[in-house]
Amino acid sequence: MAVSPGRGHSKHPRPARRVRRTDHSGPAVVVEVETTAMAVGGAAVGRGPDGRVVFVEGALPGETVRAEVYDERDRYRRARAVDVLVAAPGRVAPPCPFVALGCGGCGWQHVEPALQRRLKAGMVSEALSRLGGVGTPRVEEVTGAGPFAYRTTVRLAVAPGGARPGGAAFRAGRSHSLVEVDDCLVAHPRIASAIAASRFGRADQAVLRVGARTGEGLALLTPDARGARVAGGFEVVGADELGRGRSVAYHEVVAGCRLRVSAGSFFQSSPEGAEALVREVRSALAGAGPGLLVDAYAGVGLFGAATGWSGRVVAVESSPSSVADARVNVVGAEVVLADVGRWAPRPAAAVVADPPRHGLGRGAAEVLAATLAPVLVLVSCDVGALGRDAGLLEGHGFRLDRTVVVDLFPGTPRVEAVSLFRR
Repeated sequence: MAVSPGRGHSKHPRPARRVRRTDHSGPAVVVEVETTAMAVGGAAVGRGPDGRVVFVEGALPGETVRAEVYDERDRYRRARAVDVLVAAPGRVAPPCPFVALGCGGCGWQHVEPALQRRLKAGMVSEALSRLGGVGTPRVEEVTGAGPFAYRTTVRLAVAPGGARPGGAAFRAGRSHSLVEVDDCLVAHPRIASAIAASRFGRADQAVLRVGARTGEGLALLTPDARGARVAGGFEVVGADELGRGRSVAYHEVVAGCRLRVSAGSFFQSSPEGAEALVREVRSALAGAGPGLLVDAYAGVGLFGAATGWSGRVVAVESSPSSVADARVNVVGAEVVLADVGRWAPRPAAAVVADPPRHGLGRGAAEVLAATLAPVLVLVSCDVGALGRDAGLLEGHGFRLDRTVVVDLFPGTPRVEAVSLFRR
């Protein structure tokens, strides 16, 4: 993308009928757009020459860009910036050379880190107001990790040919095509070294994980690990072996707690990021009275283990491998293998909920409200889901006290937020 020197210093419409996708047919359409705001999801918003809204990836608010349209609808277009005519303050040159080659992993490397955090807080505030109906949301921002060498879990594609057959690759932005890589600026140094030196055999996907504070490493290869040579002392396992019952795990230390994380279990992107979440959740729970803590979508038991809750804990989780880990990690807790939306609620003093990207939804919000807990702490990893969940919880008598945006994924528009609800 070309950037020309320039002067210094939204909303999503409802989906309409798809007219054309220029990714698949027809000539590329390039439009000039002056952007005015940042939309939920990380694209800047402006209006094209025909008056339609244009969501422009790779642009910042307050810029003039030429953008190539890849998705065209009756009322709006989606496009990628290809030339910045007037740059906004806060634009920087992406430090990673693979961004220029199309790697889609870090979509905000052109944004200065402090501005990234402000933009994320703005997206959260808009979603809470527009989708959740929260009048004047109180939104704060804190750092959580990075900006470089922070990720202790990295998911890779595997290049079958090219210059390094069987070597590491990432997906290009909005594409199935691969960008071969021999480094990654956001990966933990041990993972970055493995990316450079490893060959992954017949696998088409590799997940590399390290315990930054234990020295342990785990590589999960899909569909199998035949012919793989993973450098750096990682324990290597194929997805086919897990399917036959093999159990493999590594350990990480967060807030003084040693946690087991199995190959099939989710864990946060870094121990520093996990500790930032634990601090915010612990702060939110400080006003709760004694009694039962419901740890919903408990994963491996991070919050039940590390927040220091003095009473009883019931952890609810639908992943069998995560349930097995939580039973090791959260001493004395009752760990239930169940979908939160189908769990039978119990009276509780407080609830912590860390749902997947789609959020709580109506069913889980109703179940958690039925615990009668006066305090609910919601950990959200999707801005839109946070807004929708806030509206659902307010419908059950909760009121949003505050939301803290924890920047766990620098260089990307991905948002993690901890929200305190009371009733």
